[in-house]
Amino acid sequence: MFGSEVLEVGIGIAFVYLLLGLMCTILNEWVAGFMAMRSQNLEAGIRHLLSDPDGTGLAKLFYEHPLIKGLYKPGKRPSYVPSRLFALALLDLVAPVDRAAGPKAFTKARQTVAALPDVQLQKVLLTCLDEAGNDLKVARENVERWFNDAMDRVSGWYRRKTQLIVLGLALLVTLVVNADTIMIANSLSRDAVLRAAIVAAAQETAKEPPPEIDEAAGIEGAPPPSPTDSNAPLTRITQLREELQQLQLPIGWSRRDGDPRQVPDPRDIQGWFMKVLGLLFTTIAVSLGAPFWFDTLSKLINIRAAGKPPAEPSKA
Repeated sequence: MFGSEVLEVGIGIAFVYLLLGLMCTILNEWVAGFMAMRSQNLEAGIRHLLSDPDGTGLAKLFYEHPLIKGLYKPGKRPSYVPSRLFALALLDLVAPVDRAAGPKAFTKARQTVAALPDVQLQKVLLTCLDEAGNDLKVARENVERWFNDAMDRVSGWYRRKTQLIVLGLALLVTLVVNADTIMIANSLSRDAVLRAAIVAAAQETAKEPPPEIDEAAGIEGAPPPSPTDSNAPLTRITQLREELQQLQLPIGWSRRDGDPRQVPDPRDIQGWFMKVLGLLFTTIAVSLGAPFWFDTLSKLINIRAAGKPPAEPSKA
């Protein structure tokens, strides 16, 4: 059926985008770790919260607090701060009190906060205290919620910073493997055997999300990825590249005459136009991210499974 062929071609292309997107995810994590982007972004968010843009006042004291200092090695900032530790450290810095004093401790804490020189921080903390009903535990929980809400915005900053990096990585990966969407689509539409093999591989992958598909890894309010061997990213990329090669798709560059993977002739304007267009399609698609293509692939496979015609009854 024509409709099923088109759907299978779509599954094949989405599967290729997923594998390339996983490569970009791994490379992006490596770049982020090398440049300490998460820790820098988190520090910028905390400085903003504490109204200390230069990091020489309250933010500096915050990072030197024993509760926070234990989260990172000397010379490095943490890429993740639990909201509970943030609240405990901040309240201990701005309003250190004897918690055994009961209601008097709460009153003293409020008086200390009301005397803070920074009006913005003063208003925020006073609001957290006033809604606590003379309960320091509830006040701390209010500060935790304030921090978590702020980290949602900080995560948005991080995603915007990495958006251009991901686009650049998508272009690099696309060019290296010559993942031309138009060329791949033509091959899948003409070769039923190749199409069936790609769909089978895609179905296996769609059963369980690959380990790299973890959106929480890019969020400052969530724990960072677990540390792994320094060679693990390269090993995983090699595995993904081998998986692409095993699919026997027209991927990679070739010098053989007549091979669709060959660089177009300089005089072939149409050939160059189609090649650039195909590579551009792939770059933009891959930059959408592996989670997007995993979800898309799962939906396409479900549609295909739901649309299968019933088996013909056996003839007597």
